[in-house]
Amino acid sequence: MKDEGFMMLDAVLAMLIFSIIIGILVPALMMIRTTLTLAEEKLDFSRSLYIELLNDDTPENFTHDDYIQKGDLMCAKENESLCLRVR
Repeated sequence: MKDEGFMMLDAVLAMLIFSIIIGILVPALMMIRTTLTLAEEKLDFSRSLYIELLNDDTPENFTHDDYIQKGDLMCAKENESLCLRVR
């Protein structure tokens, strides 16, 4: 056939484009998903701490079983990587 070379080149080009999509876009989507999950955890922690601080009279004397105070940081007891600076 006359077009066999073109068909092979077309198949190789399609395979290259497919491998670029798999090799670049899928890891990028996984990274975005991880970032989104961490941002949601941080937002939920910030909201719950803000509500608890509003219920308390003074943030300086704030004590709650779910939070640990480290200097001017308030951290979640179950996940100490979630911290917020209070004043």
